[in-house]
Amino acid sequence: MLIPDHETAVDFLNYEAIAGTAVELLNGNRQRAISIGIHGDWGAGKSSVLKMIEEGLSREKDVACLWFNGWAFQGFDDAKTVLIEAIISELARQRSSCGKVKDMASDLLKRVDWLKLAKRGSSLAFAAATGIPSPDLLNSVLQTLRSTVEQAKDLSPDVIEAQLADAASYLKDAEVSSVPDQVHQFREDFSKLLEEAKIEQLVVLIDDLDRCLPATAIDTLEAIRLFLFVPKTAFVIGADEAMIEYAVRQHFPDLPVASGPMPYARNYLEKLIQVPFRIPALGTHETRAYVTLLLVESLVGDDHGGFRQLLQKAKDDLNQPWLGNGINQAEVADVDSTRKDELIGTFVLAQQIGPILAEGTKGNPRQIKRFLNALLVRQAIARARGFADRVGQTALAKLMLAERFQPDFYEDIVRMAMIAEEGKVTELHLFEERMRGEGEKKKSAKKPEAEAEETTEERTREIIDKWFERDWLKSWASIEPALGNVDLRPYAFVARDKKILSVASDIGGLDGLVDKLSGTGDLAIRSVETEIKALQPAEARQVFDMLRERVLRQGNYQTEPAGFRGLSIIAKHHLPFQSELVSLIGSIDPSSLGVWIVKGWNEILTRPEAKQQFGSVLTHWSGQDANKPLKRAAEKALPGWNKGGR
Repeated sequence: MLIPDHETAVDFLNYEAIAGTAVELLNGNRQRAISIGIHGDWGAGKSSVLKMIEEGLSREKDVACLWFNGWAFQGFDDAKTVLIEAIISELARQRSSCGKVKDMASDLLKRVDWLKLAKRGSSLAFAAATGIPSPDLLNSVLQTLRSTVEQAKDLSPDVIEAQLADAASYLKDAEVSSVPDQVHQFREDFSKLLEEAKIEQLVVLIDDLDRCLPATAIDTLEAIRLFLFVPKTAFVIGADEAMIEYAVRQHFPDLPVASGPMPYARNYLEKLIQVPFRIPALGTHETRAYVTLLLVESLVGDDHGGFRQLLQKAKDDLNQPWLGNGINQAEVADVDSTRKDELIGTFVLAQQIGPILAEGTKGNPRQIKRFLNALLVRQAIARARGFADRVGQTALAKLMLAERFQPDFYEDIVRMAMIAEEGKVTELHLFEERMRGEGEKKKSAKKPEAEAEETTEERTREIIDKWFERDWLKSWASIEPALGNVDLRPYAFVARDKKILSVASDIGGLDGLVDKLSGTGDLAIRSVETEIKALQPAEARQVFDMLRERVLRQGNYQTEPAGFRGLSIIAKHHLPFQSELVSLIGSIDPSSLGVWIVKGWNEILTRPEAKQQFGSVLTHWSGQDANKPLKRAAEKALPGWNKGGR
């Protein structure tokens, strides 16, 4: 069972306190116009808070609650008009049985037709200043009328009447002398509509505004401003403040950076939002509880009685986080006596990965959900392919943490595992032993560095030293279980889910392509270059990974290994692989390389960052003394690359 990644009214994070406070604030200010902001980073849970507010207001019969998703209307010509019309139409739908609501709403919709002119530039400016339609506007209307007449023979009378009415709508406001008058009249009519609908308060929930393009976001905010002086009207806006400020800066590029002590973009937002609520990031304690609840829910379902009790216990604990009690293993195991072992495993996993997941995701609930879903999907793939017994959940989670937060380290250990005996990475084992030596010095009088010197070559010690420089990796290595004596090949294979999801026929076809690219003959490889260009990204990834494994298995690089030229052709036509190819050659011991490796890169590398990366590899080769021919070849090539990557 996967963890749903959408807004929910079920509270795992104790956000009900925020939602409840917002509902209380709305209920206490029904006769006033009010605007509330629910702020937080992408994935922080803003939509869920809005859902909880909607749930909290659902019991109030004299409150109408409307939901508007700004992103859903992205791409409409005039987002401002869309929001206003959506509010009026939804209000009319909800209160259609009340008096003259439908008729009043219809009349009010006609009053917003002038907003459709917002994209007409000078036409609107002329009309706003004089109250008289401009020549451009008249010409537009006449064109619409002319088109209707020309098509008359092919249209029904009803369609003709509708088109003429639409064209005439731009000219119908002769009784209103200016736009300010019309705005004032709109607000009066809207207030009357609320009275007729017997509404004490209209609450509009605005979601996903920070996903919109700047113009759409600003149009929506401008439409909200139209209602801010209408009594009994409230807006609750879920948005990332930083994204809205960015939209303001993009939409008004000529405005001054600051207006008084605060940036103009922040002033703009604060004038629209009277009461802000900010959703905090999860700390380590909250992340442990959140991961535990999500995994338990994935096992038993959110309607399970035992899970509901555990959820309430977690909420009670989060109300007083400074006490640090938390939900314990016994409470998790008691959720369902028939699944006790699975539940205990879930608790242990949450305790292990919670701290580092909190740090890596910056306490972002959506990122945490995505990580856990990826974990569950990979376990399902392992079961489907018959090797689930070789993929432990905690070991897989630990490896995926490295993949997610330290991808270069992850690539290194996977590469080492694929060529190591029994898939066990000696360097990783020594790194973990060194960490234990740091943490438990009494167990050994011998320094870890001395042990490494006695048991490994210089290259291995260099790798471990580099890993040891990273605090994140030291924290990661301390997580149980240790992976140095684990066969990591099944874990690496299950992570290649793009390949597993391919169609069987495609896999067969790609295998044939890999065979062709595994040779060293230039003519044979060039013959499939067109086919390589046509590969989809997922297919290119599969071919590149298969070739890379074949190259690494050979182990001898004094002459060009079979498959390397194929890797180069893929990198040439699929640019993201250029850096990976350079990383591959940079990870090989220079003493085992032939001088062939220095040649031919002008044609392969086109991305500036890949060129710069190769220049760094050349610098490394030119500075080593283990391989003199490679040193001389690198020194000769290096000046050209420093002048522009050639």
